[in-house]
Parts: sequence; C-alpha cells; structure tokens
Amino acid sequence: MRYAGSVALVTGGASGIGAATVRRLLREGARVAALDLAAVKESTDDVLPLHCDVRDETAVEDAVGAAVAWGGRLDLVANVAGVASYQHTTEVALAEWDRIIGINLTGTFLVSRAALPFLVATRGAIVNVASLAGVRGWRYSAAYSAAKGGVVALTRSLAVEMAPDGVRVSCVCPGSVDTPLRAGLRAVPNPHPRLDGIGGALIDPPVADPAEVAAAIAYLGSAEARFATGAVLRLDGGAGV
Repeated sequence: MRYAGSVALVTGGASGIGAATVRRLLREGARVAALDLAAVKESTDDVLPLHCDVRDETAVEDAVGAAVAWGGRLDLVANVAGVASYQHTTEVALAEWDRIIGINLTGTFLVSRAALPFLVATRGAIVNVASLAGVRGWRYSAAYSAAKGGVVALTRSLAVEMAPDGVRVSCVCPGSVDTPLRAGLRAVPNPHPRLDGIGGALIDPPVADPAEVAAAIAYLGSAEARFATGAVLRLDGGAGV
C-alpha cells in the first residue's frame, strides 16, 4: 500500500502498459485518474476515466484540473500514452511524423507542464514511458526513436529543474512488451538482411508483460525511490546491452 491516500494520473490508461499501471496503483492504494481517447475498462469509485487527446493543450489542462478537483491532490503522473510505426524513413509522411511526435513527446510535455504546480504542492513525482528505441539506434523507426529520445531528454531536464521543488522525474525504457501497440505494428517491407536480429533480448521469453513495466513505474513514483530522479531505467531484457 505504498500509495495509500495518494492520487495518480495515468495517460494511455485504457490498454497496455497504461491499463496495467492503473491496476497496479489501485492495488497499492491510490485513486487514479485514467486519461485516454479509448474507454477505460477499470470501473470503480477509485478510478476517474477522462477522455483526452494528450496533443490538445486545452483538453490536457481541463483533464488535469478535473483529476485534481476529483482527488483533491496529485501525487504521481505516469505518462504512458504512445503510438509507434515501422517505416522506411523515405516513406514517412509528415502527418505520421507529427502524429508520433505529438502523442509521444508533445503529450508528455503538455501533461507534465499542466501537472507540475500540483506536484510541487505534494512533492510528487513524474514517471515517463520512453523506449529502448529512445536510447539506442533502432531500425525503421525514425519518428518513434526521435520522440522517445526526446522523452528521455525531457525527463532529465525536468529532473534538474524541479529538484529544488522536491518533484522527482524519471522514466522507464521498455523493449518489446505484449501490448496492443506491439500487436498492431506491421512489418517493414523489404528490410535489409543485415538488420535482421539486431538488438534481440537476452531473456526468455523475450517479450515483457505490461505488469512488469507497471511495477517499475510504481516503484519509481513511490517514496521508496526517494533518491531516484533523472533515472532512465531500461526494461529491455538485455536487448540494449
């Protein structure tokens, strides 16, 4: 019950890592505002489902305000919402670039910015979900890698800026996770044979369960991780070694 009496906000809370994080935080005693464009499946008095496009500045500010009004405080923000695609860079349309950057990076910025005044009041924490693709080169994912690399840099910058106010900011960098996002990725046509098998996990099975990532998020956002800020935690099964 590390989160007893606490209020958390989780983006992307309808599925995958976000839904697993909602469940984990509930189990540890938090009340959770879950933001998503899809319907949030968890239905209890301790969950506030909020329909929100994290790219929309006004919608984000309204959602964060609604979460604080509902919970009376804000102790943790978990920025999980994200999208990805595999494409040859020469075939990436600007609209697709904007979509991936907007949801993964701009959304993380907008939610964090809106939440910071409330987190200062509670000396709370932000945990962002980046990716292995944000800390090492990854084939056919220029937009996604740029977005997640930006999330890592944003995490570190905010960690420095907010340290005097007692707000900790860290991120997790998963590798392959069994989520709808992963299931929806299409293989790149005509991949170069030299790029096959690069960056494979060392752990068997090589795909993580969303609950494993949620456990790391719950730790980094808790008081037990008091000395962790600016942390970039890889959860990649050794693929980035």
